[in-house]
Amino acid sequence: MNIVINIFYFFVPIILSFTISQTFNPLSDYQPLQVIDGAGLYKKQLTNGNEAYLQIIDLRKMHIDQLVGEVDNMGRGEGKYYQGEGGHYSPYFKNKVFSEVTNEYQKLYGNQVFSLINCSFFEQYQASTQLSFPIKLNGVVITGGNSPYGPIKQPQDKFYRTVRLKALVWDENKAYITNYDPVSGAPLNQKDVKNAIVSYRYSDHPANVLAKNRVNKYQVMGTLNKDGIPGDELLLIMTVNETTLDEAAELLRKLGVKGEIITVDGGRSTYLFNSQKGNIIFPQLFNSQENPIYRHLPHYLGFRQRRKTQVLPRIFVSQPVSKVLLEKNQPYLILWRDNLDADVSIKLYDGNKSIQDISSRTASDGVYEWKPQIPLKEGYFVRISSQNNRNIFGQLEVQSK
Repeated sequence: MNIVINIFYFFVPIILSFTISQTFNPLSDYQPLQVIDGAGLYKKQLTNGNEAYLQIIDLRKMHIDQLVGEVDNMGRGEGKYYQGEGGHYSPYFKNKVFSEVTNEYQKLYGNQVFSLINCSFFEQYQASTQLSFPIKLNGVVITGGNSPYGPIKQPQDKFYRTVRLKALVWDENKAYITNYDPVSGAPLNQKDVKNAIVSYRYSDHPANVLAKNRVNKYQVMGTLNKDGIPGDELLLIMTVNETTLDEAAELLRKLGVKGEIITVDGGRSTYLFNSQKGNIIFPQLFNSQENPIYRHLPHYLGFRQRRKTQVLPRIFVSQPVSKVLLEKNQPYLILWRDNLDADVSIKLYDGNKSIQDISSRTASDGVYEWKPQIPLKEGYFVRISSQNNRNIFGQLEVQSK
């Protein structure tokens, strides 16, 4: 009798799950555009010719890369949202055209690449720009943000004096969205947090608060638990073509997202690339004093499968927009992109002559904070090289003030 009861209780959840899946399928209104092991891209037709594109990313099988433009000016003491106003730097990151970033990403990872989107809000529409809010990249907080629309003493609008910013944190198994504390820097100040972005809850975005929920292109994100084990292993990204932020967030709610929903950079700079469909939504091109160019952006997220494919090992470094003028004992962020399995070395050169080991061995994770200990001269450059093959390297020119 006990055996029969045990079998009954074993099958009940399976039967219920099957029944529920037959009666309610939240993806039934979405057309699959590309579905792979670990990720899916879907399209939903909205009213008035509008469209929504849903990405479902399983973090147990997919990797997220933050692709950030190189730094020219560190913006020391200009950070507003990490460990207090003025408590951190707020660098100027090179704005890079979306096609260049996409091509480089595909060269690094080949058919592992699933998609790319633009991510962080940015401040200036010039060749390099500060970012609005903090970012943590592979264990390093690379900016304290510099937005006038946030919880600072004198925000651009009084609504933002007490607004609660949100942090999206992820690792190799899960993602979560939580409150962000600009005074302590939590959760970005925690050692176990390696990658995170700070942004608005969708309802706090200026387009919602100040522009009265205007219709535009937006990208919103939420997390979802699929396997019943604590921790949301799915990241859901909704990119809408022409709708409101409230409507975009509601689409995620209908898919089961119960926690916080954040928004990332959208509007005219909205970008969505898929490896099978190509550029689905790409930044609009304007070129006048009234309408700046939006196709050059400072921060992207790339999504790729973790499986290995045969690609040439590479290290990519672009020369920053302005001359990199460094001061002795002052921090500078060395940024690069690579697809190496081994560590890298970082050295300072004068022509073919090695001047100093900046780091004889460090992780090939694309970020290293360097404080020069010696005066620099015209023509010095930093070289990042593969530990396995010194002929694989990238470099940028630096000099002292």
